[in-house]
Amino acid sequence: MVVLPDRPSADRLQHPGVSVNILYLDSSTEACTAGVLAGDRVVTDFEIAPRGHAEKLLPMAEGLLEQAQIDFADLDLIGFGRGPGSFTGVRIATAMAQGIAIARDLPMVGISSLACLAAGAFRRLEESGENTRDVEVRVAIDARMGEIYRAAYRLGELDGLITVVEEAVTEPTFPVAQGSRVVACGTGFGRYPALGGGSEVIRVEPEALPHARDALALIRKLPESERIAADEAVPSYLRDKVAGR
Repeated sequence: MVVLPDRPSADRLQHPGVSVNILYLDSSTEACTAGVLAGDRVVTDFEIAPRGHAEKLLPMAEGLLEQAQIDFADLDLIGFGRGPGSFTGVRIATAMAQGIAIARDLPMVGISSLACLAAGAFRRLEESGENTRDVEVRVAIDARMGEIYRAAYRLGELDGLITVVEEAVTEPTFPVAQGSRVVACGTGFGRYPALGGGSEVIRVEPEALPHARDALALIRKLPESERIAADEAVPSYLRDKVAGR
């Protein structure tokens, strides 16, 4: 059991040039992932665990904080995977991150699981030496009930993501990509292989899942205006029917 000190930590976020420490939690899919950014050091953990997210996530975070040689008292910002994805998993990460943020009086930032997947796809392209110019990453997560959670992104000038297809829950389709090479990323492409067809598709990653490494990279690029108070943190379901999911 973790006991968080009652005294809020100093808010280093308001002082440029001072190292910022961030904890990120995500259980929006069958993967459970967490990460810590401590100054310039990033440590992450990732485990495919369709069940037991509530039992795994906090010990995972504790272990990462120990690796980074910081404590909950040293944190400045709490990030969380806001979904879409598993309704239960999204709730677990949101509630856990929110509890830590409230106890420490810290701001929060929510990261879309779709954007996180896209960031991972762009990272893997760059690591393989591929040119990311004119690449559109289409992300699809199996939403069951014959639907997908979908979005599509390109890289901006400063390596931030530009949304070209807005997040939505839809039947398994995508708008036609205009003059782009396409990377198809996410479990929706495993469930509906035809989604990843077409001559414009250069890579299909049907087993890709959100990773804290990519979420932390996105958080580092976000403007301060994206931060929210802990009591404003809410999951993004993209669908009203949440019972039993």
